[in-house]
Amino acid sequence: MIDNKERLKKLEQADRVAESLKALTHPVRIRILEELRKGSVCVGELSKRIGVSQTNLSQHLGLLRNYGWVRKKKEALYVYYSLADDSITYILKKVYELIQI
Repeated sequence: MIDNKERLKKLEQADRVAESLKALTHPVRIRILEELRKGSVCVGELSKRIGVSQTNLSQHLGLLRNYGWVRKKKEALYVYYSLADDSITYILKKVYELIQI
């Protein structure tokens, strides 16, 4: 039988997973992750590739960064973003397979 401490721990874990997966609920964020699968990209270039303003893009990147999906690196005047972990590519691939894209 699961005691209350263990049950609470499992609920907290489920909450963290659900919260992190919210990052995948917007098409722009999916497109960002898709572009970053190809490698590190500066904000200006990423904005052009996706077709959204830098302001809009920055909001989405901030959310993705807060959830741990991407990381940023500043080099001189430019900010570059990349996937936080290579396994994100695998996760996206599996999601596409599940929904048969």
